[in-house]
Amino acid sequence: MDFSKFKTSDWLIVGGGVLTLIGGLFLDWLKADGFGGGAHAFDFTLTGALPWILLIAAAVITVLLVLGKLDSKTQPWPLIVLGGTVLAALLLLIRVIFNPGVPDGISRGLGMLATFVAALIATAGAFLSFQASGGKLSDLADINKLKASFAGGNEADSGDMPPPPPAQ
Repeated sequence: MDFSKFKTSDWLIVGGGVLTLIGGLFLDWLKADGFGGGAHAFDFTLTGALPWILLIAAAVITVLLVLGKLDSKTQPWPLIVLGGTVLAALLLLIRVIFNPGVPDGISRGLGMLATFVAALIATAGAFLSFQASGGKLSDLADINKLKASFAGGNEADSGDMPPPPPAQ
């Protein structure tokens, strides 16, 4: 593996994925009065397991893109990775701020905080990668540009209506 192919943005995404792996599986997400609670990312489906999967997937996609195992022309991978990491960060933010579904006396553990920081790191890397691929924040607000990016850049193919049948 040629590590010189990795850019800073790639390292941020992969580093966020590795920290997610550690924080989500091996560190406690909850602690009760100073003691570890034993909960992990997969004990919280929407605000734990889903962000964990999204962040690991972003890291795997990034490695596959750098190694040339994924064709970057078939899908807008920088946009997909950015969307996944942003969604993961928002779901983890909900978990960290509100800590829903947890009784009083139980607080956030190191694993939850580490995974949230990992999501922020991966999101920063995904944003840098998105910008390096030519994307702009203003493009994210234009639904037609988003559709065109998934249609391979051909805006004629991005309409909601299928083409008319051939004349007989």
